[in-house]
Amino acid sequence: MRNQFLNQEGKIIVGDLMTDKIWDSYLPKKFQTLSPYQWTPIFVIERTWKFLLEDQVKSVLDLGSGVGKFCVYLSLLSKGSFPILGLEDRKELVSVSQAMKEQWKATNVDFQNTNFLKDFPLGHSHYYCFNPLYETMKGSHRIDDLKEKSANQFLKDLQSLKLNFLLLKPKTKLITYHGFGGSYLPGFKIILKEEIENGEFKVWERE
Repeated sequence: MRNQFLNQEGKIIVGDLMTDKIWDSYLPKKFQTLSPYQWTPIFVIERTWKFLLEDQVKSVLDLGSGVGKFCVYLSLLSKGSFPILGLEDRKELVSVSQAMKEQWKATNVDFQNTNFLKDFPLGHSHYYCFNPLYETMKGSHRIDDLKEKSANQFLKDLQSLKLNFLLLKPKTKLITYHGFGGSYLPGFKIILKEEIENGEFKVWERE
């Protein structure tokens, strides 16, 4: 699969300067142009790692993992010290994610082609999302037009996501960049809130 998606070879050495431009250059062209709007920026992944360093991490789950940027780079930063799982409902993006995993030789990270609204995995210590319901909104810079886009569908999905979050155990952390789709999350308290690079970085804790 690797050669199908990547036309460059390289190796990331943790500690070297990483930028979105460098990372995205290994993606298929059509996904490079979506990067500023769809894939988690490098500085957000690094901020997440800084938070995780001071917390007790058993596993991290990315809801709507896209091309795997968050999961793979976090794996490199953490040197595979805990399991990381990305859930994505587009098969093509899961294939790209697996290729990126191979490219950077990332360890203890995996991807699954599944709809997290319908099949929500429990038991992880930390969850991450970058506005995972955006594709049901009638906004610009969408990945494709495969999903129904309407206010009604968005509200329906948001309610499903909130109900899934309520199933999480107390002390479970939810890390968000540009939110989860709403501004209020019952059953959670905000333990960290920062404005970083035109986006809001929050950490929620299940009460």
